Amino acid sequence: MKGGPDTEQAFSRPSSRRRQLLVTGALASALILSLHPDAPSLSRLFPWSNRQDGFTTPSSDFQWSAIEATEQLEFHPCYYGFECAKLKLPLDYFNGTHPGETISLAIAKLPAKVPVTDSRYGGPVLINPGGPGGSGVGLALLEAQAIQTIIDPANSPASFHSSDRYYDIIGFDPRGIGLTEPAATCLDDDAQWSWMLREYSEGILGSSDASLGRRWSMTHAYGSACKQVMEKEDGSNIKQYMSTASVARDMLELAEKHAEYVKSHQSCKHELQDSTAKEESVKLQYWGFSYGTYLGSTFASMFPDRVGRLVLDGVVNSDDYNESLGNGSLHDAEKVMDLFYSYCVNVGPEQCRLAKSTSTVSDVKERVTTILNSLYHNPLPITTPSGPEVFSYSDLKGLAFTSLYLPAYMFPFLADIFAAVESGSGNVLDMLANVFRPAHIYQCPLNSSAPALPILSDVPEISILCSDGNDQSKENISAFESYWHELENTSPTSGSIWSILRMKCAAWKIRAVYRYTGAFGGETSHPILWIGNTADPVTPLRSARIMHGRFPGSGLLTQDSAGHCSSAVPTLCTVKAIRKYFQTGALPPKTQSASRHPLPSRSILHPLRLRSSTAS
Repeated sequence: MKGGPDTEQAFSRPSSRRRQLLVTGALASALILSLHPDAPSLSRLFPWSNRQDGFTTPSSDFQWSAIEATEQLEFHPCYYGFECAKLKLPLDYFNGTHPGETISLAIAKLPAKVPVTDSRYGGPVLINPGGPGGSGVGLALLEAQAIQTIIDPANSPASFHSSDRYYDIIGFDPRGIGLTEPAATCLDDDAQWSWMLREYSEGILGSSDASLGRRWSMTHAYGSACKQVMEKEDGSNIKQYMSTASVARDMLELAEKHAEYVKSHQSCKHELQDSTAKEESVKLQYWGFSYGTYLGSTFASMFPDRVGRLVLDGVVNSDDYNESLGNGSLHDAEKVMDLFYSYCVNVGPEQCRLAKSTSTVSDVKERVTTILNSLYHNPLPITTPSGPEVFSYSDLKGLAFTSLYLPAYMFPFLADIFAAVESGSGNVLDMLANVFRPAHIYQCPLNSSAPALPILSDVPEISILCSDGNDQSKENISAFESYWHELENTSPTSGSIWSILRMKCAAWKIRAVYRYTGAFGGETSHPILWIGNTADPVTPLRSARIMHGRFPGSGLLTQDSAGHCSSAVPTLCTVKAIRKYFQTGALPPKTQSASRHPLPSRSILHPLRLRSSTAS
């Protein structure tokens, strides 16, 4: 089987949509840190960006390439406080093609605060950051401690309470992604970077009267070339074995292998005590975000009797997902953008330079639209001692789209950027140039060093999304144009960016050998906890309600806040509900009051306030 890239360099290869989030997220983080040094870092704002510093520094002389994939879990000390492993798993569980061929699943674990011999040990909780295409290893290294703090009891392990449960947190890179081998690729790194720059230079859909035709042709050329590269290879290709169903099966295998690992490390006395107990099947414990909820609901539909504690946060409707994350995903996107205009009016000109003392919401919206349109034919020229740069219509619209994910942090700075573009001057513009320049320049690594930015590819995302869902390859440009405009009507802020997912699937010629085609839903061995925000830009609350209704006995926690997933604006109510679920298995009551969580003074939610969260 074809091996992956040198995985010491990068955790994952961000997709086209995630690339937009990565670049504009880096911009936003730089602006935030320059204006407010005590503000959250990039890792907190954009954990899915898989940045290349800090958390990726290994302890001692650890190198992923030195670990051998094994059929039983063998953990090695790796990053500070973490243990890492590579698990050898079958390439094809379902059809028997290429028997004996395997994948190497990369795993990072934050061990529980108690040993496995302790009666309070609760087992592993697997996590997934979404995408598809996100690195679970990266998420674990960034967020495992925070996740463990939420789901573990408030009590210290030293103060013994027999009912407390302490958990391992395990992140893994799904097959074809990041450190898991083989990696899903189509082009070598040099060609991939060059192609990414060409795509980026064309702008988003609607950025010119030629953008649709050019992006359509480029996308179809890339999809066809990827298929041809695969056909020239001998044997299997990982892109045909990356369906969500295969990853769900990997999770079951990982849970079972970890149970074997725990048993082998327990004391003889503990084993003898357990030997008289009835053997029970291993249950999956899991917290999935965004696409990770589709992975979780696929698992629950395929293996309903193997469901333990499952939290599915920022819920993807399986019907939307199977139509390339269709237009239902953007149902609440403009609700979030409308909060931006309200934010400016409520905080006034002292905190939002787009507002005047007499401004209405409509006034701010009109001003924002005028500023955006001013870049359509005339990108803003920026000159610094480091060199020239331009800030385009696509750049600003992409930044607005990104801000919807974390409005509580992003909206104040989005307002500053709009105002700087309008005035055409200021320190903010210099920051724009410094942040965007690395993404616009091809830089060859020297002497086997890492590139300035991770090589960007949407192959993992498209391999999964376009294989899982219904075949879109027969769609023509006219039908796609209608779809694009439908999304634009639903969300002018997001439609031109989100619709590229359907375009990619229309051009993708590779289908998975196996995908889950059964019904979603059914009774599970333990009830699922679904979580949805009232204003989520890409996973609307109605999606959570639909999926909740398909799994009898499950619970739905509604968090009344804006942003993507509950972590966009953590509330004490939600944290308590999640902790209680992992500690006792109990779902939140159908209605409850929420304590307000302290929020940043410049937050979008400061003038609007946060109402209670409710469960249903």
